[in-house]
Amino acid sequence: MKLIGIKYCGGCNPVIDRENLVQEIKKLLPPEFILANSQTNKQWDIGILVCGCLTACADKPDFKKLAKKWIIVAGDSVDLKSAPAEKLADIIAAQIKKSI
Repeated sequence: MKLIGIKYCGGCNPVIDRENLVQEIKKLLPPEFILANSQTNKQWDIGILVCGCLTACADKPDFKKLAKKWIIVAGDSVDLKSAPAEKLADIIAAQIKKSI
């Protein structure tokens, strides 16, 4: 089992549907990947920071220790690379599968 942690921004100015994106990612991952949005005693294998806009103001160093690796979604970009909104889930799922 691989633990994928989800952290959301405050949602003040979203240009993407953050919750729908996470549901799409979940559909693309095999069953051994568990998505969690609450902290556990165990460090997440990968964390996904889902920010609704390009500002990504929730990208703070204080939570970085929650996961071994982070994927940062900021509006229609993944890790600072622009992508069409309809491709975001595919890109993120591929990164997760490649990273673990």
